[in-house]
Amino acid sequence: MNLSHELLARFSPFNTLAFEYLTRVIEKASLKEYTKGTIIFKRGRELQESLYLVSGDVDLIDSHFTVTSVTSQDESHKVPLNSASPTKVSAVAKSAVVILSVESDFSDLVLAWSESGSDTPADELVEEDSEFESAEEGDWMSSLLQSPFFNKIPPGNIRQLFLRFKTQRVAADEIILKEGERGEFFYVLEVGSAKVIDKQGNILAALRPGDYFGEEALVGDTTRNATVQMLTSGKLMCLEKSDFLTLLQEPVRRFISYEELAKNTEVKNRYQIIDVRLPLERRFQSVPQSRNIPLSQLRKSLPTLDLSQVYVVTDDAGRRADVAAQLLNQAGYETLILQESSLHQAAN
Repeated sequence: MNLSHELLARFSPFNTLAFEYLTRVIEKASLKEYTKGTIIFKRGRELQESLYLVSGDVDLIDSHFTVTSVTSQDESHKVPLNSASPTKVSAVAKSAVVILSVESDFSDLVLAWSESGSDTPADELVEEDSEFESAEEGDWMSSLLQSPFFNKIPPGNIRQLFLRFKTQRVAADEIILKEGERGEFFYVLEVGSAKVIDKQGNILAALRPGDYFGEEALVGDTTRNATVQMLTSGKLMCLEKSDFLTLLQEPVRRFISYEELAKNTEVKNRYQIIDVRLPLERRFQSVPQSRNIPLSQLRKSLPTLDLSQVYVVTDDAGRRADVAAQLLNQAGYETLILQESSLHQAAN
């Protein structure tokens, strides 16, 4: 049996990835064979890879010695055998089996990259012909500080922010950042106008003075998910990745444990737990009473959310949870990240 795009696409969440992303995942994947009776992994182990059952039968044994059998014909084989880390069960080959092993951190990186792109139609983001009009210069700094996200940043950080910004002059039609490249800077448009486009050249958004971009690749530590091109000549304010993480991400990145959430009187009865994994990823295990909004759909859902609620993002989505929390914070929602979500998952 050979490792192929078709084989990888049998499993969740890889069945949602485009061919180019599957190619990247395959680079960090392998097939492993085990004979009948072999222990594939033991309970309580920290594993660096996600293991999927390709063929054969496996017994999963929990701490009470309850046995759950999984076969390659079951729907449950599409998700990893080791759904939590450290593992909650031991896995024993009930027959000769083939296991797909995928490096967990790398697949998490690819998922964050692929799902953080906007899927909102261009006509919902850009008024007819407006993307080709030149923006007046205006006060970019005031526009920036009036955004809901920057209201959350401490004044001391704001002062440091403007000291560390560097000016970059740009020409009309110049590509500022390109889809697929690594992200190293956060940008604010000071003068001019620009457009955000996908690989097909479709316009996803129009940018005006005071608009910012480039933050998602820094938060998720991924490559750029779209291209930004100037429509006119102008000026950018550029902030290095390390300064962005220190001054803009860390101050709003707040964590809470499941136990603290239950006891916290400030958020009691007004919080909503959000799981940004794909539906099949959470089909067999999820945090009780959590709402599923996959990261790829979160932008479209932002206008429908309630500003009076606190949104708690489960951390079992890895980098996608960080990107989701950033998007919610930028939209003005009070946001927390639920730590160690996997310890409180329940079967649906």
